[in-house]
Amino acid sequence: MIKWASRSLAAAALALCICQTGAFTAMAYSFDVGEVEIAMDQEASQVLQELGKAENYYEAQSCEHQGKEKVFTYEGFELSTYPSGNGDYIKSVWFLSEDTKTPEGVHIGSTIQEMERAYGSSYVEEKGSYIYTSEDSILTFYTKKDLVSGIEYKAIEKSER
Repeated sequence: MIKWASRSLAAAALALCICQTGAFTAMAYSFDVGEVEIAMDQEASQVLQELGKAENYYEAQSCEHQGKEKVFTYEGFELSTYPSGNGDYIKSVWFLSEDTKTPEGVHIGSTIQEMERAYGSSYVEEKGSYIYTSEDSILTFYTKKDLVSGIEYKAIEKSER
């Protein structure tokens, strides 16, 4: 019994350490706007209904899918969808404003150190872009002079997994 309790405590402590260092990756990265959670690759109709009328909207024939890709601009971010089957799915979210923050508080203008505190160091760095990958989404922080200059959530579409 004591051995089992010791192992359980050790496993819990290890999980806590892993979570605090960011080595544990969420199953998916998502973006929150008020009460609306936007997960990548989810069906878009409910999210778009909850967000309300976009400030700007355009669509173009998809190069990858049959149908049209759509881009909706809201205050502080741009949401893109792709067609699949009978519906549209969330493809990406691009931040447009310093006022827009990830659920962990990172925004355009944050430092790389603030980004690492929020998300850990389990990223791939490519030419100033810090790429965090989960099972079904990618979160990329673009940087310039050690400050975040752009943030993008992007779906890893089912066909790419």
